[in-house]
Amino acid sequence: MKTFIITGASKGLGAAIAKQCLRTGDRCVLISRTIDTAFEVLASRSGSKLSFISTDLKETEKLSSLVKEILTEVDEKSDLYFINNAGIIDPIKPIGNLGQECLESSMKVNFMAPIVLTDEFIKQTSDSDRKKVVVNISSGAAKNPYHGWAAYCSTKAGLEMFTRVAGLEQDKAPFPVCLISFSPGVMDTEMQGTIRSADEHDFVDRDKFQDYKEKGMLRSPELVAETLLQLIEGEDLENGKFYDIKDLI
Repeated sequence: MKTFIITGASKGLGAAIAKQCLRTGDRCVLISRTIDTAFEVLASRSGSKLSFISTDLKETEKLSSLVKEILTEVDEKSDLYFINNAGIIDPIKPIGNLGQECLESSMKVNFMAPIVLTDEFIKQTSDSDRKKVVVNISSGAAKNPYHGWAAYCSTKAGLEMFTRVAGLEQDKAPFPVCLISFSPGVMDTEMQGTIRSADEHDFVDRDKFQDYKEKGMLRSPELVAETLLQLIEGEDLENGKFYDIKDLI
């Protein structure tokens, strides 16, 4: 039995992963502020078990109890795949114009939420001998600077290093969790729409991202989801590794 725990499951890559898992009859725990009723239809048709937990990940003080709630929803013998997918691109502004409120939202959703969830997941499953995989959805922005993306680049870079350290530590654990970063590249999602609508003075590479859309260069979330699931359901993951979709398709 496999259980997939997915944050940001209401749209984009998170929704695509959830739908593929439900179609194959896997157990899903979906975490987001809202949910599409289509998930319930898929679950009923495939015989999958589906749980939905409405959560605002900016409320980081609630995340420890969230993990406890999640784990009460799953079979104690089920393989666990925890996919930290939720993320926000805003603020798209040069440094000096970011604003504290927007910065704090970025830090909480992109960085604090996934590391607190991962920390609690490792803690609360430390004595559980089963397959446990944490996927932190990353980006090329974790490794490369972009004008106007200080918040996004910084939070993704921090999450990348956290994943590497956690992977190093878990290699020595009695019942280890395997942690990886996964970069999906450019996808045809709502986030890409936000990027294309940014002010050109705030984001100097805006035209390049508009070209991606006009020239059909954006990958579908469905393709990315399929590639990720094939990767993590295999047996040869390297703990702490950064996996880039460009190397997998």
